[in-house]
Amino acid sequence: MVDQNDSTNAWNFLGEGSTKIVFIALSLLLILPYGFLLLPVVLALSCISPAGRLDWNQHRKNRLLTVMVVLMMLMLSGFLPVEQPRSPTEWGEPLATENPYAGFWPNGEQYTWVFAETLNPTNFEVVQSMVLRTPHQYGPFQQVESSIWISSFLGMQESRMRQAIDLVDERVQSIRIDSSSFNLEMKENAQEHIFRSTSKDVELKVWVFDCYTTSGIDPDGTKIGEVVLVGQARWGGMVDLLVVLRPFFHDGLTSDPYAESIVNQWVV
Repeated sequence: MVDQNDSTNAWNFLGEGSTKIVFIALSLLLILPYGFLLLPVVLALSCISPAGRLDWNQHRKNRLLTVMVVLMMLMLSGFLPVEQPRSPTEWGEPLATENPYAGFWPNGEQYTWVFAETLNPTNFEVVQSMVLRTPHQYGPFQQVESSIWISSFLGMQESRMRQAIDLVDERVQSIRIDSSSFNLEMKENAQEHIFRSTSKDVELKVWVFDCYTTSGIDPDGTKIGEVVLVGQARWGGMVDLLVVLRPFFHDGLTSDPYAESIVNQWVV
C-alpha cells in the first residue's frame, strides 16, 4: 500500500508544483521542435519568480541533481544506435559507409556515392544519405528544420560535408580545395517542393546552398558548387537527410535545381 505522505513528498521533491512542471516540460520535449530550449526557459522562470527563488533555497540540491540528470539523459540519448541510411538499389554499393570527419555526437550513419555521366565523367555529383540522432526532439513536427538549424549553429554540417568536398577536390583540377576551409551560404529560404517517387508524391522542404572554398586568394571565397539538402522526419529521435553536392559547372544546376533525379529515388 502506497503511503500518501510518500506520494506528497515525491511531488514536492523540487518544490510545490515544480515537479509537475518538469514532467510537463519533459513530455513536451518529445513533441516540440527546439524542445531543448525548454530547459533554460524553465530554469529562468524558476529563478525570476519570488516563489521560485524560495524553492531554490529550500530544494537547491534536489534541483541541481534533477538538472544534471536531465542533461545527462539528453546527452546519452545522442549515443543511441541508428538505422542504416537509405540506399536505393539503383544506386549500387556506396563508395564509403563511414565518414572520418563526422563528430562522435550525436550518433549517425552516412553513406556516400559519386555519380558521373558515362560520356562526360567531369559532370558528376556527390550524394550522401544519412540517418542522425536528434536528442533535442523525438517527435517529427518541424524535426528536419530544427535539426538543420542546430547542425548549422554548431558547425556539424561542415564536418559531415568535408568528405564530399574531398571528393570534389579529387575530380576538379582547376581549383585546389581544402575541405577544412569552406562555407555554405543559403541561396534562398527553404522551399516546399513535390517530389515524385515510384509509389507516391511527397512534399518536402528543400534547402539550396552555394558552397565556397575559402582557402584561395579571394577573401570572399570561390564558388565550387551548390548543395541541395532535403530530409524526412520520423518518430523516435532520428531524422533522414540527403545531401547532393554538384560542382559549379554541373548541368543540373539549371536544368534540375532541386536534384529531383536523385531525390525521387531516395524519398519514401
